[in-house]
Amino acid sequence: MEPADIRAYQRQLILFCLGIHGDSTAAEALELMGNAALEVGAPREAMLLTTAAAAGLLRELDRDGLVRRCENRDSARHGRPEATWAVTDAGRVDIMPLPPSGQQQLAIPQMAPAPTGRTRGGLTMEQLMGLLNVEFDCMLEQMDREHQAAQQRARHEFEAFRQRAMRVWGAAEASA
Repeated sequence: MEPADIRAYQRQLILFCLGIHGDSTAAEALELMGNAALEVGAPREAMLLTTAAAAGLLRELDRDGLVRRCENRDSARHGRPEATWAVTDAGRVDIMPLPPSGQQQLAIPQMAPAPTGRTRGGLTMEQLMGLLNVEFDCMLEQMDREHQAAQQRARHEFEAFRQRAMRVWGAAEASA
């Protein structure tokens, strides 16, 4: 497996994935590529392993006019906007590329474009709301645990203060 073959495969694979999924960040493109490559049994050496590598490949394809940079998307995870990328007409790849090892492509169903009712991550609004509810419930449970712990600390501190005050008053009465 030659490095040039691997790079050509990665270029074709990311173009194929962007054509199916639409606008994606480098991290999303990396995940899509990994899933597609695993489905066809591509060797590990043919896969990109980092978001930075995917971003570099996207910039390379942008210079070649095969992808274009779209609007930035706010990232709550990184606290800064992330670039999104889309395939151009010149870069569109309609069939899943073959892995570079010469392996036969496994029969897989063709990936269809996401329905219009789906969000950027490929989830429906109901699925996103379900995940949001689970996350909110977890947050409430954590806040409740923290509140109970704070109340317990306050009780212990008050009890310690009360005992110190009793000793001080007891000593003051004894000396009077």
